Amino acid sequence: MQYELFYLVGERQEANLPAIKEGVNAILALENATMVGEELSEKRKLAYEIKHQNKGIYITRRFELPENDFWADEANGEKEFGISAITNKMNLNNDVLRFIIVKTKDLPDLGAKDRRKAQEMNSQKPQGAQRPQTRNNDRRDNNYRPAQRPVQRQTTPTAAPAKKIETPKEESKNIDKQLDELLNI
Repeated sequence: MQYELFYLVGERQEANLPAIKEGVNAILALENATMVGEELSEKRKLAYEIKHQNKGIYITRRFELPENDFWADEANGEKEFGISAITNKMNLNNDVLRFIIVKTKDLPDLGAKDRRKAQEMNSQKPQGAQRPQTRNNDRRDNNYRPAQRPVQRQTTPTAAPAKKIETPKEESKNIDKQLDELLNI
């Protein structure tokens, strides 16, 4: 069965990275795992701080592990095999901050993301001297009418009647009249 080991090494351990990779590969080799394909690594900022470290190196490694029949081997009944042994040994490794082991049954090939990005970059057309016309440019045209909206007639707003500017004496008289009406005096 094929598996993928994805582990995180802190930025402070970057100088020891080749030795850490060898140690992880040795753990896999002890369990008779055979390495498949290349190993990918990427340095990134962590989403949250882990053991006082904000940046780390993510390393992905695929391997195949032979399946063992635990019930048929009574002599090694209490010995750990396969993924459980690798998990226990990885938990004891202080240089690895986090790790996960998953079956590769439903996973894409390693490096598929990089290849997809490269294809997207190659497929993009170089921009020439002509500026592409966008929808915003179309709206500047007086004849532009969206298909979904009904055509509305444009009306010119009529001038509002000029307001009479009241003096403070007139305002107080109006307020007095309104109070009289409300209080019925």
